[in-house]
Amino acid sequence: MSSYLVLARKYRPRDFREVIGQEVVTEVLRGALAGGHVGHAYLFAGPRGTGKTTLARIFARCLNCEKGPTPTPCGTCERCREADSGRDVDLIEIDAASHTGVDNIRELREEAVYAPMRARFKVYLIDEVHMLSKGAFNALLKTLEEPPPHVVFLFATTEPHKVLDTILSRCQMLRLAPLSEERITARLDEVFAAEGVRAEAGVTAELARHARGGMRDALSQADKLLAFAGAEPKLADLRRLGGETGTRELEELLLLIERGERAPLLTHLQAVDGEEEEVLTGLLDLLRAAALLAWCGAETPLVALAGEERKRALERGQRLKGERLELWMQELLRARERMRQLPGQERVVLELALLDLARVEHTLPLGELVERLEALERRLAGGVAPPSPAPALARAPAPAAASERPRAVPSSPAGPAPVAAPLAAPVAAPKAATARGWEAFLAELAKSHGALSTLLARLGASAFQLEGGKLRLALSSLAPEEERQVRDKRNLAACARAYARAFGHAGELEITLGPAPARAPETPAPGRDLFTQKVAQEFEGTVEELS
Repeated sequence: MSSYLVLARKYRPRDFREVIGQEVVTEVLRGALAGGHVGHAYLFAGPRGTGKTTLARIFARCLNCEKGPTPTPCGTCERCREADSGRDVDLIEIDAASHTGVDNIRELREEAVYAPMRARFKVYLIDEVHMLSKGAFNALLKTLEEPPPHVVFLFATTEPHKVLDTILSRCQMLRLAPLSEERITARLDEVFAAEGVRAEAGVTAELARHARGGMRDALSQADKLLAFAGAEPKLADLRRLGGETGTRELEELLLLIERGERAPLLTHLQAVDGEEEEVLTGLLDLLRAAALLAWCGAETPLVALAGEERKRALERGQRLKGERLELWMQELLRARERMRQLPGQERVVLELALLDLARVEHTLPLGELVERLEALERRLAGGVAPPSPAPALARAPAPAAASERPRAVPSSPAGPAPVAAPLAAPVAAPKAATARGWEAFLAELAKSHGALSTLLARLGASAFQLEGGKLRLALSSLAPEEERQVRDKRNLAACARAYARAFGHAGELEITLGPAPARAPETPAPGRDLFTQKVAQEFEGTVEELS
């Protein structure tokens, strides 16, 4: 039975032309070879799977090709063939993780003085060089500083900051970047085509997303997928294989968080058991993309997403704004750190973090919190405070001119004060009043004020009428807390914005409330001042006594 060659080895680049995503590094090495400026020591630094060892081997092959040194080795001479088969006796590969001691480096130093057996150069390729001990580094210094003319050192590391400065200063450092998802996807498509694999649309993109910028990881996962699902893999196979959460599932989680739908959020998390850190990393990636688009604009090259994914990330950035996205990212980073400190409790940490994000008042930017507190203080002092800006998760239309703003006229029975909300959108012909209109209004409202939308939905479409550009909501039999929620100026403004988005025009919003029950003067709970009680009500929180 013939042995199977894994995709990562079968499709490993053999010359610079086949290397993807590392154009700067390949150009530096090409220039050194073409111009005769080959240094005696190079350090390849970058994340795993980005091509460090591969580039070092290609460079060694270029140095020792019988037609070289050349940036385009022939591939047919004895030196090239031996390099391809891994039998080149003058290319000495050392794994620093298992050769960390001083004795290993002393042995290397003693052998380096001898000329190569067959090739032009004796090349030492030391992988994960940061694993060498301090003593080993010091033993290498003299040879590295004044190496024999026939020796070239090639170092590779994922952690260059752990390499001694005295070593770094004697090397030419070449930094490799993580590959973009687009480049990995395109390469996987080429490999699948060469292998006769007919994958469902989106499979290679999901493999690329999980690879985190590493081509080797992507090919290794592709190998596992093909062994599991055969030559026609589907997205469902990929998720069954490793329990990975796809981009759309992560976006659904974010949408539930935005809407404050905590129960559906917990239900949705049932599908990701065992992949908690993967979920956090995926959410961070999506939020980072949205934040970059929010801060740097729709065309920023800092975001590698394209097509529909980029469009959705841009819309998310416009809804949540950069400051809130930053707060969310900070919370998720803290949650990831807590996961590492509390092994076995990853699921609890993830649930608590996402439930916290789903409470809008817990992730408001500091400036908005200050505005709300100042407004509350003015109300308690008897002043008239302007309504604080609502923590809207959807962008409200630009305010219309004062002369164009319609007014909401209350028609409540004697007792309740007028309930009005300005509508900010150009006047246009109203849409037909149907049940779908009520549902559209609730859906728009739920994007920013889930609790209010739930309250109105419970009252049903019977409370809703649309006549000639006027939206009437007839509400009665409300509990005191529900009435307070409806009367809140920010909630009224949110209703106005939801109306404008749902029906595409400005109109008159009229909310009719039934008679309000007589209410006794407010008194603080025993042992608590009125201000503290008001703050707790304003932010929907609780007051805990410290013992």
